Amino acid sequence: MAFVTVLESIRAAFPPHDDLWYVLTAAAVSSLNHPEDVAHVYHFVEKEIDGMNVSAKEKEEAKIKAVMRLRDGILKSYIAHGFPKTINGLKQLYNATPETIREKLPSSPIRRESTWNDIEEQRKRGRGLWDKIYDRHTERVANDMYKYYPDLGQVAFHHLYGPVLSETAILSGKESSMVLVTGLKAEDLGTQLRGHAYGALHQGATKEDLARIDNLVVRLCNYYHIEQPKAKL
Repeated sequence: MAFVTVLESIRAAFPPHDDLWYVLTAAAVSSLNHPEDVAHVYHFVEKEIDGMNVSAKEKEEAKIKAVMRLRDGILKSYIAHGFPKTINGLKQLYNATPETIREKLPSSPIRRESTWNDIEEQRKRGRGLWDKIYDRHTERVANDMYKYYPDLGQVAFHHLYGPVLSETAILSGKESSMVLVTGLKAEDLGTQLRGHAYGALHQGATKEDLARIDNLVVRLCNYYHIEQPKAKL
């Protein structure tokens, strides 16, 4: 089976105008350690855009938006699967992106840390996201992290939730949670998957959204001949 056939089946499982499916797919293939297929995801989306009945300028803008969403989704997915896989996925995306699109992408970080005020705002935003995800369990989970190792809690708040996950300039809070759920499902991390699945629901995702993620990861595992994750959504 060609990978494009898998992409077609994944695409068909999502609503017609959905533009998150390809971000989740890129996060999943990165998690499953097949970063080379990130390029195929981009080319599939590029072909869809080229088939749209819009002006050349609108097509270019759609491609820029798609690459920005892919970049941010793969970046955020490192919280689930680790930095090396994210580096590999982003490298493949960079190589697949035409120079004409690359040159129009932002050349400086969207996560500003120019002043202490920027950092304080990130941390405040990250804590708000933490509370929204974990809801009534927020203090227990935070206390556990600081108990296991104080630096673990600090890194979670100051380096993961603050600057990375809670930044919504490109992907919304709901979309970001779904990216994280996808990575955790692909990595078969049941305890964290359960918590972040509830977190995604708190962010506005539906049970149908989670079922589509489950289906997406299972399809990819079957394609790669990888044992399906035991962790349930």
